[in-house]
Amino acid sequence: MVKPAPNSASAGFLLVEVAVALVIVALAFGYAFQSLSGAMDRLGRDRKASAALSLAQSTIDRVGYDIALGQGDISGTTKDGYAWSIQTQPYSSGPTAAASNLMGYIVRVTVGWTDRSNPRQVQLSTVRLAQRGPG
Repeated sequence: MVKPAPNSASAGFLLVEVAVALVIVALAFGYAFQSLSGAMDRLGRDRKASAALSLAQSTIDRVGYDIALGQGDISGTTKDGYAWSIQTQPYSSGPTAAASNLMGYIVRVTVGWTDRSNPRQVQLSTVRLAQRGPG
């Protein structure tokens, strides 16, 4: 038995359907790739901010232990490109503070970095107590 020849109009319509389907798939992949690319970019920025916050927390924890607690500023940079600074100043003293042998210090740690040529920073503050020096 011999098959009848396909109608040329339906064969051309099949080609148009395939072309439209490929365009739809290409657009879908394009939007998916754009969304995935944006998510990866945000993930990278969040990773940098998290690392800066971790550096600020660990630096503020070191103040009074292996970083001397006193009035003044200390700064430095890391090999990862983060710039940090520590500012300490005496806590405002009241009448009871003068009678105590403890001295309060306001400690402020700032960690800065650049993200796509935009300066960013994280800042943490705390109050630390230390023994008053003689005098």
